[in-house]
Amino acid sequence: MAEKKAKILIIEDEKPMLDALVDKFNAEDFEVSGASDGEEGYKKALDEKPDVVLLDIIMPKIDGMTLMKKIRDDKKWGKEVPIIMLTNLSDPDSVSEATKYGVFDFLVKTDWRLDDVVGLVKQKLGIA
Repeated sequence: MAEKKAKILIIEDEKPMLDALVDKFNAEDFEVSGASDGEEGYKKALDEKPDVVLLDIIMPKIDGMTLMKKIRDDKKWGKEVPIIMLTNLSDPDSVSEATKYGVFDFLVKTDWRLDDVVGLVKQKLGIA
């Protein structure tokens, strides 16, 4: 029987970044879903209940900080799912706010490579 693939949801409004992340995680044999705004991302998160969420902070319709809080409001899946914030800002206020919701991983987009993101996701899933 085939091993179940880990599900990753990537919510990112910059299409080239979203495409690169989706392609990389597909190549690493994950089940991947993408969303280009917070509203679509929220629907997919609740429908698909991924194992890890990669979440941009600045997005249309619902921003990442608001979406993170909405996901955490789901008392079963959302309360525990690892969320990794992707951002162009290393904003101390956002970091402080997110840690209140159990999010401790922030990746500033200019500071990482795709392999770094995959490594962090694998670490969160205990498959590193």
